[in-house]
Amino acid sequence: MSAHQGLDESQLRKLLAVKKIRGVGDVNALKLFNHFKSAEAIFEASDTQLTQIGLKATSITSIRTMDFSQFDSTFKWLEGKDTSVIPINSTYYPPLLLQTATPPLYLFTLGNYELLLNPQLAVIGSRSPTPMGSANTQQFCKELVNQGLAITSGLAQGIDGEAHRAALSCNGYTIAVSGTGLKTVFPAPHKNLAHEIADKGLIISENFPDQGVIAGCFPRRNRIIAGISLGTLVIEAAERSGSLITAKIAMEESRDVFAIPGSIHNPLARGCHSLIKQGAKLVESVEDILEELPAIAGAQKLATSTETRPALNIESAEFLKNIDYEITSIDTILNRSELSIESVTNKLLLLELDGWIINSAGGYSRL
Repeated sequence: MSAHQGLDESQLRKLLAVKKIRGVGDVNALKLFNHFKSAEAIFEASDTQLTQIGLKATSITSIRTMDFSQFDSTFKWLEGKDTSVIPINSTYYPPLLLQTATPPLYLFTLGNYELLLNPQLAVIGSRSPTPMGSANTQQFCKELVNQGLAITSGLAQGIDGEAHRAALSCNGYTIAVSGTGLKTVFPAPHKNLAHEIADKGLIISENFPDQGVIAGCFPRRNRIIAGISLGTLVIEAAERSGSLITAKIAMEESRDVFAIPGSIHNPLARGCHSLIKQGAKLVESVEDILEELPAIAGAQKLATSTETRPALNIESAEFLKNIDYEITSIDTILNRSELSIESVTNKLLLLELDGWIINSAGGYSRL
């Protein structure tokens, strides 16, 4: 067992049991803990004391008849490598999460739980991003990591996965907030990614390790993504994207929300545009984010990707004007440039190699 955060087995079983009291949800479990100051005190309190704070007879009976052996499988899991549970009163509990309206009573962790104290930025977005969205995720995450920020996301397909991979690719830290218990990887195709995050970063969940996929847990985990982060960056999102739930929570918690704008014709830009209308900061570069996070901005000089790209000659610069920041088809580029297919192909290859454009299904986009 990696860590009990100073609790013996009996104390930890009682802490885990607080959320299992019948008729007591997460919010009331936290109120109970805050009132009695410890889990042991809850289970040692008299019926009168419990009644005075508003507990009903069914809840009191649940406390008196609690079966602590139900946590045997959790303790078995805690014997594994790099597993832990972080109580709300631990020095390793994320300080920003503690400031939110409904912080979890404890967090299960897999990996380096000390990363919970690192400054983090949440990076989220569509599960089916455009090539430009994926490219923006890679660029922004790598630059944010260079500034000393850990990248936090939800391990989902699309932008979430891209964000985790981008951080890992440049030896940065990433934290995945799971909507399931930590014995389950969801979505299943991210099993290898989850193993790499656990090995080099951290995966956390408020759910018991055995818990599988339950739909309602995913919106709830969004509050943790927003809560542990200094701010939230939305790369791409449709109007009804789940990412907007996370962004809304961040706004409600008075955290910075950043959104990358896109084409008015791109449905995956509409969610970002909506957030900007609601007060999110429009960002075109990492510097726009760092302006709101001055402590991070001063840590080191930003090395932007554009500084590493070779300068364009006049001919290449003119040709680049034929390519939009959204996907531009080969036919469109041919018509605009009025050049031969051979000439266009050669120029596109050179621009792609130099990092000025990206090749994707349907054409090319400027970076």
